[in-house]
Amino acid sequence: MNTVFLINETVLFDPDEHSLRPMDGQPGSKVVIHTPASECLLLLLRHNQQVLTQRFLFEQVWEKHGAVVTTNALYQSIASLRKGLQSAGLAENIIKTVPKMGFKSIATLREGTITDFITPVEATVLSPAPKVEQPGVQPHNLAACHYSRWAYLAAGVAFIISCGVLYHQQSGGESHYSDYSYIGQVNGCALYSSWSGEEKSLHTFKLLDKRYPLACESGGVAYLTLNRSLQGLSVLLCNRKIEYSNAECQSYIFRKDRYEA
Repeated sequence: MNTVFLINETVLFDPDEHSLRPMDGQPGSKVVIHTPASECLLLLLRHNQQVLTQRFLFEQVWEKHGAVVTTNALYQSIASLRKGLQSAGLAENIIKTVPKMGFKSIATLREGTITDFITPVEATVLSPAPKVEQPGVQPHNLAACHYSRWAYLAAGVAFIISCGVLYHQQSGGESHYSDYSYIGQVNGCALYSSWSGEEKSLHTFKLLDKRYPLACESGGVAYLTLNRSLQGLSVLLCNRKIEYSNAECQSYIFRKDRYEA
């Protein structure tokens, strides 16, 4: 089983599920945080009581996946992380900002598997209750009882569906490309870029498309990643937005001397 972290004897963090849950909460009462925030938390907990620089977090959370983001994306992820911990029941702020340096976790931690902290509830088989003779029911009362049962059943189904939709909204759709800036349409292809400058991103993408025709069809999506060290770039071409589970994508990596004159 995967490793989970018990934070301040209050909240359980599961890195594989990107989830937080209160120790004394109901089973299934999870708070799902987006992937970059979850990876930031995992790094901070693994280096508990140590200052992690912004440079280190950029490299480990985004750049190793080929993404380049602004400092604002890092601060948004930390803010989302603090909000998730609070929603899961943690009163203390364990993620401290260290001015001009980075961030630091000051948590009290225990590591283990989920069963080390939460004991599975065993079902208890009850003996059937003695059968009790019921008095005769009038036809109109029987119809009302039948209608009432269907009403309760319909309400229960509606509740389950609404819970499923809510969970899908909380847990799905997040990716490393969610912080990319929308640049515009290029021949019907939606262009997103890690660089917020529209003119530079458009010029670079059109230059690439001219030298190495990029098969981004109308209705498709292109994600342009400009490397922070300016040694090259990458393009991810998808037939739809990458957050959809059925998106099909192809990745291209270019060295700087291959696309600049």
